[in-house]
Amino acid sequence: MVIGDQLSPKCTRLLNDDTLQVEYERDLVDSRSDVALLKRILLNGKFPLEFSEEPCNGRSFGELCGYFSHKSSIIFSPPPKCISQCDKSADLFLACPMSDWENANKFSKWQLRELSVDGQRMIGLKLRKNSLPEQFPFKFISSDGKWISPNDDTPNVQSVSNCLCNFLFTPSATGANILQYRLRAGIALDDRLSVEFSNSFSQPVNFTPWISSLHSGTKLGAIALGNSTTFRVFAPRATSARVAIFTKEKRCPEYYSLHPLVDGVWHTELQRCLHGYYYYYQFLFSKNGNWAEAPMVLDPYAKATVSSSGPGIILDVKNFAPLPDLFVAPAEKDLIIVEAHLRDLLAKAPMVLSARERMRFSGLEKYVKKRSCYLKKLGINCVELQPIHEFDCRSVGDYHWGYMPANWFSPASAYGKNSSKGSQVNDFKRLVASFHKAGIAVILDVVYNHFGDSGHLHNIDREYYFRHNKSGNLTNFSGCGNDFRTESSMARRLIMDSLEHFIRVYNVDGFRFDLAELLGMDFLDILQKKLKSVKKSIILIAEPWSFRGNIGVAIGRLPYLVWNDEYREFVKNYLLGNGNSDGMRYFLCGSLDFRSKFPSQSVNYIASHDDRGWVDCITENPHNNGGAPTKNDCRRTRLSAAILMLSIGTPMMAAGQDFLFSKFGATNTYNRGDLNALNYKLLRVNHSTHRYFRKLIKFRLSKIGELLRLSEVPSKSYFQFFPSAENSACAILYNADNTFGGKRIIFAINPHLENSTIDFREFDIGRCRMLANEDNFFLFPKKLRGCASGNKLTLPPLSCRLLIVS
Repeated sequence: MVIGDQLSPKCTRLLNDDTLQVEYERDLVDSRSDVALLKRILLNGKFPLEFSEEPCNGRSFGELCGYFSHKSSIIFSPPPKCISQCDKSADLFLACPMSDWENANKFSKWQLRELSVDGQRMIGLKLRKNSLPEQFPFKFISSDGKWISPNDDTPNVQSVSNCLCNFLFTPSATGANILQYRLRAGIALDDRLSVEFSNSFSQPVNFTPWISSLHSGTKLGAIALGNSTTFRVFAPRATSARVAIFTKEKRCPEYYSLHPLVDGVWHTELQRCLHGYYYYYQFLFSKNGNWAEAPMVLDPYAKATVSSSGPGIILDVKNFAPLPDLFVAPAEKDLIIVEAHLRDLLAKAPMVLSARERMRFSGLEKYVKKRSCYLKKLGINCVELQPIHEFDCRSVGDYHWGYMPANWFSPASAYGKNSSKGSQVNDFKRLVASFHKAGIAVILDVVYNHFGDSGHLHNIDREYYFRHNKSGNLTNFSGCGNDFRTESSMARRLIMDSLEHFIRVYNVDGFRFDLAELLGMDFLDILQKKLKSVKKSIILIAEPWSFRGNIGVAIGRLPYLVWNDEYREFVKNYLLGNGNSDGMRYFLCGSLDFRSKFPSQSVNYIASHDDRGWVDCITENPHNNGGAPTKNDCRRTRLSAAILMLSIGTPMMAAGQDFLFSKFGATNTYNRGDLNALNYKLLRVNHSTHRYFRKLIKFRLSKIGELLRLSEVPSKSYFQFFPSAENSACAILYNADNTFGGKRIIFAINPHLENSTIDFREFDIGRCRMLANEDNFFLFPKKLRGCASGNKLTLPPLSCRLLIVS
């Protein structure tokens, strides 16, 4: 708002307990009206504010807003807090209407270069002021097409939609519009502040920047130890807090007041052992609040819950002692992962289980112990379980993938044997132990980028825990209605404490972070350092995208394994005859040319829980219905298995992929237990394809399979590639330079419906022996007959060869 020629406030923020920052619509100029306005600013209408600092000029403004004024020019440079979204080795460009936005990286005139500004080096683009329009939106884009956007708390952020935002350049606001004032006395967290200006305009003070920086190391949650129970909860904006305790039999609660500590934590200690009791919190946020209207709030640190809406269950700390377990997860280079949902595995499992057991941790524990368990027979060594944290669920029988979390400490009550007594804690411990006894590591799919509809954290502090745009609306880059605010100190601690809890109590071996881009590169770095200090062998996997952006390249510098959606799309198209041999070379070599920084980093997959099943994607049947796969569907599936298991990287399969499990063309089946349940009868119907997967897995884990399971990035000469001159058929020789002794293998593939010939040039293909083709693995390597002549190999339609070099 601009009132006449006067300075008008745009936003007022509390930075700490004695500093207030006011952002004005335009720069401060040396005029009587501006000085007069600055002298007449009152806090809550009566306390004068003291001007404390010079305006935020130059580079310090640029580090906030992405541009700053320097002499006769404007310099554009990404703020440090935003640059972590991009690979540091990539070139950066200014994207705006003048540079044609996403095409800016095609023109060198928009490239950011090294500059010297007042004797200091920086990366930026200098443009003359008189060449710029009055106001325009902008972003930055990298040479590989990744956007660098403003954070939600960037002063000049401009929301385009709930999922898109830009920086906004305003020539009249270049840093001298951001001023700081000193409060004469410290304030309390429960104060409600507004600032009044000489033009009679009043504006509330935004506490979030200050509160977001608050941190407490106090142990949180309900802690039952010996003959006492302590309650602690972080609620910095509350004016009052209390805990309600009750039992299943006695529903009428007892209320106990909580007392504030100095760091935003509320606390009380009762000299009673309350093991087995239920509890909720209630909060008031004004001194005139009414307890009768205050919602019952599930403790974010509740270690067990009756349901997704609560209440929390108090358990003696002895319940969180881990089970004895000497299992050590496979090294990352040796992992072969199957992604699975607990109820999908159990619904039609071929064993005697009650209907309730087919929905519970205890049922899966029994199945994993069976010698005939599908996962054990397949031969994989790692299972990635879809979310098992407490999630939004109307009733125990409701099927849901679990991506709408309600609590990050409690295993899902819907999967517990007797959840009203907190049995899910020991149920899940035993399930993990049973997987370990079977030689299978357990990775949990965890969702920390957003929260479910249950609203517990919203009822504690909506502004603290969730990101908002300039209009005050929740951002929605997760696509699930909100984005968790990982910039807040105690929000970060909540996530880290949850992860550490599942390592120490349940012995899990790793985590796959859903929509990890929304957690932010800086926090992902903090997370991996923290978790590796708790468990050195921890396996960390990132899904690197969200509706905000993609950090698939940038995250390469961190020790995360990364879901590779480019691999998924390429392999599907390649096997339908729409790929190219260069792309096949890139992905067979582990995406090491560009995306990956170490051999196992790329999580190679062609199907997951999302979207259609694999066979539905490639079927020749209409409407993507792979329920009755054709001969070519089966052949392409076996070829996909060969590509998957013979690529450098970490292979991951969706459960049922090996026996051509179909969802009959359906896409988003998050609540379709009927479609997602694995039909184990298909193991018999499609036995040859299932057996082919098993043989490939066994080969990859064999001694000679070490040529695919690399610890370090190999030299370029490790691979030798042979493309067909006719089409996208190709072959690759592993260990071409004899880095690992004399053992060498060749993989050749033809994805087309006609013969393809590959010229191996000076290499004599006739001296190789065949270990496998598209149909079988051979007990003894076979001679190549009929298809090999000198240095040429002819492949039949939709075929492959796995060869050992004699």
